Amino acid sequence: MIQEALALLATPKTASQLAQALDLRPETAALLLEKLAARGYAQPLACGTACGACAFRAVCPKDQEPLWVRQDQAPAPRRT
Repeated sequence: MIQEALALLATPKTASQLAQALDLRPETAALLLEKLAARGYAQPLACGTACGACAFRAVCPKDQEPLWVRQDQAPAPRRT
């Protein structure tokens, strides 16, 4: 399921969209996204421009759920 989630996050998705695609509850998808972010595999898109000025303006949820995307570079392994 994690590999499928990462594949889906190649394009920006909200937690609800990811939940629907993976047949999960939205709360479960949100938790999955948090875990992926903590490990460096996904990140929320932060808006740093005026509305309508960025490349994601066509899919921007504005004041609703944030969009999440896969990070292209795998994180460095943790040292224990």
